[in-house]
Amino acid sequence: MTSVATHDVVVVGGGPGGSTVATHLARGGLSVALFEREVFPRFKVGESLVPATMLLLKRLGVLESIERGGFQVKYGATFHDQETALGTEFYFLKGMPWPEWTYNVQRAEFDTILLDHARKQGVHVVQPATVHGVAFDAAGVTVEAEADGERVTHRARFLVDASGRDSFLAARVGQRTRVPNLGKVALFAYYRGADRFPGQGEGNVRLYLFDGGWFWWIPLSHDLTSIGAVLHARTVREFDGSPEELFLHMVQRCDKVRDHVGSAERTTPVYRTANFAYTNAPVVGDRFLAVGDAVAFVDPIFSSGVFIAIRTGELAAEAVLKAFADGRFAARRFARYERQVWRGVAPFFTFINKYYEPAFLDLFLKPRNIFGMVTAVLNVLSGGAFIRYPWRVRVSLRLLFGLARINTWVRRRRGLPVESRLEW
Repeated sequence: MTSVATHDVVVVGGGPGGSTVATHLARGGLSVALFEREVFPRFKVGESLVPATMLLLKRLGVLESIERGGFQVKYGATFHDQETALGTEFYFLKGMPWPEWTYNVQRAEFDTILLDHARKQGVHVVQPATVHGVAFDAAGVTVEAEADGERVTHRARFLVDASGRDSFLAARVGQRTRVPNLGKVALFAYYRGADRFPGQGEGNVRLYLFDGGWFWWIPLSHDLTSIGAVLHARTVREFDGSPEELFLHMVQRCDKVRDHVGSAERTTPVYRTANFAYTNAPVVGDRFLAVGDAVAFVDPIFSSGVFIAIRTGELAAEAVLKAFADGRFAARRFARYERQVWRGVAPFFTFINKYYEPAFLDLFLKPRNIFGMVTAVLNVLSGGAFIRYPWRVRVSLRLLFGLARINTWVRRRRGLPVESRLEW
């Protein structure tokens, strides 16, 4: 049996990006149908937020619900490089438009709160539902899906791709381009009873670099910790054993992780995910646009994923509402949105590439706030560059990157490694 429904907008995907754009569109007076493939709550990696996310959640109207969720508060991040023994702690800036803290969240609960909030705003959520096909024409878009064994057809005037790394539209009408050298494999699991820092540092995300790659360490509520090893794909291919055996082997190779795990109990299987950086095209088109991971995915070392999803969802809703106001849905109508997206994600891509360079890491792990360089770094890592990007921050970052180039020359003269760890 096939049923037909009509809405102003169809959103494919119910993660943070999809929930955000759907909520803002519904609050703007549009009828919205959202299709989500999985039943929530569902397990999802990517648990650490950046402080500017709090500002976006407040504008979304969901911050109070998040605050009642009992999530682990985070004030900063801890970095340590096993190869050089260098390490530092960063604490987020005070006096910004966003707070100096944020949360580490269990994504199952966090994403459910956002999707339930979208429902309360009038979004028609179809879940679980698999979208099989999409067809565009001069008047709108037709979406074919299956929900509860029933074939459903939804007719809309516009479509938003919030399908995440599945990249629904790019897989059908576009292409995915991997970012050179950033393709990685992550192995990760949850532990109960792992070591915690005292006081304000309890929620610090920890990034531990070692000769095989790097680990994330994300303290969560209920004494849980998300621990993940990010490795070169060739390391995984060449290992003669299971993903679980490789993960445990890497735990033993990284001194900080091995010592802080101690006798903690692993509470989940070892999960695996790959291809950690890509861009998709097209981002916009006649009667469609993409948000979040359906646009691009950035190496997760700076916890930017959820923030980028929510911020692009917010910007997308603004662009779509304007399009409905003037009745124009051609791709050029959304060129400004696309520029905003690429300007917003660019600083994260830049930092990630630099982070793997020994000359930059020397400076990053021995921070000195000369000419506001540390302040500029914290602005970017807080998500600020995607909200406001003052010229002082840009100048300070250019100075920092210039010093890194000088340090590359110095290291080369001293016979020290200069090649990016992306190549190791």
